[in-house]
Amino acid sequence: MKTILSLIIGLVLIAGAAFAVFQFSYKSYSWRYKITVTVETPEGEVSGSAVREMSNSKPIIDLPDVGNPANMRGEAVVVDLGERGVLFALIGDGSDLEFYATFPTPNDGGSTPEGIKYYALLPVGTKADLGTDRYIKLVTFTDMDDPKSVALVYGKGVCAWAKEPPAECEGVMKSGTYTAVNRFEELFGEGVRLKGITLEITDEPVTWGVVDEWLPKTFKTEIKDNWRNLPRELRHKLYYLTRFKQGI
Repeated sequence: MKTILSLIIGLVLIAGAAFAVFQFSYKSYSWRYKITVTVETPEGEVSGSAVREMSNSKPIIDLPDVGNPANMRGEAVVVDLGERGVLFALIGDGSDLEFYATFPTPNDGGSTPEGIKYYALLPVGTKADLGTDRYIKLVTFTDMDDPKSVALVYGKGVCAWAKEPPAECEGVMKSGTYTAVNRFEELFGEGVRLKGITLEITDEPVTWGVVDEWLPKTFKTEIKDNWRNLPRELRHKLYYLTRFKQGI
């Protein structure tokens, strides 16, 4: 009887230790940051902000430089330019890379176990300039009554993918970017331009619902609910220009 009892206790201890190791292997971290987009206009500077959340976990196999892709929750930034229109800074698949590039870790490993712990411990108020050379997309609707009128206002391209590399790509790495599209003045008027984008560590709640208030009223019925019925070419265009939310 004692032997059986000892065996059971031993198995319980082993299971407990294994569960502890499992939990440690999957230890997760999360942090939030506020992204602010500032646009310069003849009437003065106009800004819009949104709070997003990133989370990541320590991989099961803890090897040097091994990391996990981050999970992102949040929505686009809305910049109300009044009579000139509304600008949206999309949240896309590369948003986590934008964050890593803005806040590089000491060991240059943003998604590694050391990296995600480093970000989780960044003090609230830590702020940095994202710059305008990241792979960002800013869009607008040329007709707020027509959700299909979404248009790219500002977008970056990767130098290595350019058929004819522009002057911006001279002397930069192949992974560097160039301004592929800049239609600020064309779509919003003379003197309107992107001034800058900043990221700031915050403890504010994640922004939800603001984008819905600014999208065309028929966006849900014509685009979201009717997605499969749209022509393939239109879906291809809209897919890259309507990344307004992620991780809901």
